[in-house]
Amino acid sequence: MAEPKDDKPKLPLTGIVALVLALVSSLLIYQVPLKTSRPIDKEAEKAAAVAPDRVQARLWQDPFEAVTTHRLKEGSQKRAGQDSTQHHTAADVIAAMGFGGASSPILVLPVFMDGSPYASGVESRLRDRYAVVSALGAAGYLPESGEYIRFFEWDQPSGESVVVPIERFQRTADEGQGPSVTEVLVLWLKEQDIGADPLLSLGRLLMHMNCAFKERTAIYRVLGPRSSGSLRAMVDELRLRGAAVATPSLRRAPSAASDVDDAWSVLKGIVLYSSWATAADPFLLAEVPKGAEAKTVEGWFRDGGITLVRAIGTDADLAEQLIEELRRREVDLTVSRQARAAEQEQRGHVPHVALIAEWDTLYGRALPQTFVAVANQLAELNEKQAACHTLEWHLDVLRTKNYPHWVHRYSYLAGLDGELPPKNQDKDGASAKPKLGEGGLRIEQGLAETPAGRSQLDYLRRLVETLKREQATADGEFHAIGVLGSDVYDKLMILQALRSNFPHALFFTTDLDARLTHPSQWPWARNLIVASHFGLALHPKLQTPIPPFRDSYQTALFYSALRAVDHLVEKGQEFATPFGVTVPSEVRPRLYEIGRHGAVDVSPDPPYASPPSEKHLPSLHLPRPDLDPQSGRVRLVAAPTVMLVGAAIVVMLCCALLINSELWHAFRKAELRQVVPGLALAVMLLGGLLCWAMGDGTGGEPFSLTEGVSVWPTTVIRLLAFALCLAFLHHSWWRLRENGRELMQRFSLPDADTAQALGIHSAIGLHDWCPHPKGEVAVEELWKEYRSRGTVGERLMRVLPQTVLYGVLGLLLMFLSEFPVLPCRGAACFQVNQVILLLSVVAMTLLMFYVVDATRLCRRLISIMVGTTIRWPEDLLAKEAAQLGVDKAVVREWVAIQFIAKRTAVISAMIYYPFIIVFLMVVARHGYLDRWDFPIGLLVIFGLNAAYAFGNGVFLRRTAEQAKRAAAAQMRTRLTGVSGVAASSKEKQSLIERMAALIEDTQEGAFLPFTRHPLFGAIALPTGGTGLVFLLEYLATLF
Repeated sequence: MAEPKDDKPKLPLTGIVALVLALVSSLLIYQVPLKTSRPIDKEAEKAAAVAPDRVQARLWQDPFEAVTTHRLKEGSQKRAGQDSTQHHTAADVIAAMGFGGASSPILVLPVFMDGSPYASGVESRLRDRYAVVSALGAAGYLPESGEYIRFFEWDQPSGESVVVPIERFQRTADEGQGPSVTEVLVLWLKEQDIGADPLLSLGRLLMHMNCAFKERTAIYRVLGPRSSGSLRAMVDELRLRGAAVATPSLRRAPSAASDVDDAWSVLKGIVLYSSWATAADPFLLAEVPKGAEAKTVEGWFRDGGITLVRAIGTDADLAEQLIEELRRREVDLTVSRQARAAEQEQRGHVPHVALIAEWDTLYGRALPQTFVAVANQLAELNEKQAACHTLEWHLDVLRTKNYPHWVHRYSYLAGLDGELPPKNQDKDGASAKPKLGEGGLRIEQGLAETPAGRSQLDYLRRLVETLKREQATADGEFHAIGVLGSDVYDKLMILQALRSNFPHALFFTTDLDARLTHPSQWPWARNLIVASHFGLALHPKLQTPIPPFRDSYQTALFYSALRAVDHLVEKGQEFATPFGVTVPSEVRPRLYEIGRHGAVDVSPDPPYASPPSEKHLPSLHLPRPDLDPQSGRVRLVAAPTVMLVGAAIVVMLCCALLINSELWHAFRKAELRQVVPGLALAVMLLGGLLCWAMGDGTGGEPFSLTEGVSVWPTTVIRLLAFALCLAFLHHSWWRLRENGRELMQRFSLPDADTAQALGIHSAIGLHDWCPHPKGEVAVEELWKEYRSRGTVGERLMRVLPQTVLYGVLGLLLMFLSEFPVLPCRGAACFQVNQVILLLSVVAMTLLMFYVVDATRLCRRLISIMVGTTIRWPEDLLAKEAAQLGVDKAVVREWVAIQFIAKRTAVISAMIYYPFIIVFLMVVARHGYLDRWDFPIGLLVIFGLNAAYAFGNGVFLRRTAEQAKRAAAAQMRTRLTGVSGVAASSKEKQSLIERMAALIEDTQEGAFLPFTRHPLFGAIALPTGGTGLVFLLEYLATLF
């Protein structure tokens, strides 16, 4: 009796895989949260002494929050009867700082801050102060103290008292060639406190400061205004001022006019650095300038004796970047009018865009108009290929006409969550927790979308339904959706509501913010396209050791402050720095795609005109990490890495040859050496594919394995699936051929060369192969028929028509449901992915039908064997009987079962191949890698692939079991025919029972227990880790 084969692997793969997965999850997936060990003593905080002229505050703290807390403590001291003499005047503060009678000038930096009481206002003040003090530190200025600031109270003509926090910074003595100004005074101003006339109020404040300085000379450079609305208000002031000067009848009363004239005279010569206002000139001016001599915003300031430096670009710059980025992703909004008219006749070909923005701010009203105007201007440029209308002209057209049919505008009010500032504070200074029902309606989380109260979430839900209806009635689905608000929390809520409802749309926005990259926002913020004037950091030589900031406006303020203190001095097209390095003065917008670990820089920067050096930086911005530092061109993998990987592969192959005798013998027989030309060809093809993929340069798809913003990992997996399909097809053909030779030798069957092709009728299937009409056939004749139908040509005649029909069915399913998303970037990326996708799908379908055909042919053979009496060669029966020690009359069924077991052992193993490929194709579309989706049609196709292959495997197993039961029943029939008490009868009964037991105990091929059968592993494979372990254990048994 043959010993059962041990199919267990020699290594405990289940435990090894579980251990590896646990280590990977602990090292890569889980991120340990940062926790402070600093003790907090609230009693000590309450008992802290309050200095009369200083406010306890750290450098990162909101200065107004610190001053408010300080004044509350002063008020409590006053109520307790302690001395609280008024000491918060500008003159007293300046005197306390010890400026005295020094002759060197003081650089005064008034900084406009968001004075709103909302959480977003507090956060913006924290960020602004951090950016300004970081810039001063990078320029070599140290604060008077890192533990306190000062403040004074400024009484405006209206009688209102304004609190102005103030800080002093001094230049260190070892900075060498730094700016001549050695002292900087920072004034923190709430923009809301400046009033409706910001320039006039600023002038009065500067007059107040001049009186406080007395003998000292002050140089004023302002970091502001804080918004586009404030900048427009300043332009209106300048116009009114110009009109008043030109028309005496418009001037105020003499006493008031004198005060106003003095305030305006102080403003002459100051410099304003605008790092927040991004609205284009047409939105800041009352009328769109006409002609070349029209006055710009900077011109109005210049006429007023003020220099305005717009340190940040306009919304038009960002709109152009976004439109070009959408075109790279095959959402082209710059198609000419004639092309649009032609496409409009074919429904579904015109890309539609939804623009969602707040309408209660100038920024929210201006940005959608700017976006559409820039798109129309670029379309006109593509149409004429020559001079076209200006952006101002296109904006003017939008004001008088409706938007194009491909634009769908929607709006909302800022503050969708309905959050208001707290009404009071507890005795410790902390904000009191709002109670349910307090202040109108404070609704629980479960009732947050109730259509009542301050929350606007119910409006947002209805906005989503409106977009759905609009999409259903438009020419096609929304190809892109722009969320163009100014509040990042509103953006995140809109993304949360829209992302799952519009899975095919590209979402884009402006202004990079680190809150967009937080892990809690991944489900809806990942793959968001962000156009921003700045990133979160400048070039490392300018950023110094300061870590990246929280948003792009913080970086812009940092940059403006560096310019304000002359750390960056503009000289022509470059900036000069104190440490002898020059940097281009052009500030190009940046493009980002939100990934799993931050914002991935995808800015389409051109290659460097000249190699960078220690004395010249290529850009102000932080360079893309995937660019070559010398040329500025994209590099996927560094050359040393390629060499190390190649060396590692060679070493692994050498080790495998040394420790694996079968591999070594195969190499000695030159079987592997015949593969070397194929491997060389594969390497050349991969190299060409890589060059093709990199053809888009910086405008192409980035490569990243873990960020979830790249299709290249998917492409690699599909390429692997294609290569495995070819390998499985070749391996299946080789295994079937070798198994056929083993069967011919074992069962005395005719040589394979005698098999003849059957002709074109084989394409209709296996229906014409029927059992012999006489009910008896020689095994040689049956084997010859089987081999003839199993030749490569016969299989192709059956497989190819099925593959074509299946492909047509797949296309019909895609048309009926929807085509999957292809989140590529760049023409080369689309071309490479479409070619590899086509190759992998065709190869997968061919492999599936090849395996199914082999299974069906084997099933047909077994069915004929069950229904027909097989004549086996007499010498074979004699040999088997001698080995088993039985009479040859009782071994026919045993021989048939052994034949079936040996053949199905090969065919059953092939059931894994389609499941492995389907598993890889599913993994290739996993959302971890990129913005992939699974439409219903695609799920049906994958399900049909798996079900078809699995169903044929089940039927093969069932047919084999039928043959086994038939053989066992035949043996029992013979047993009942043997009766009597003679010794020969008992011996014969014993032999028959033994043979029946051998047949029933056969566990090979299709007769394996289900838990050890490849079918069970094929079921478990799509479930992930469990199926992978089964697959590894099965593969381990092959070696």
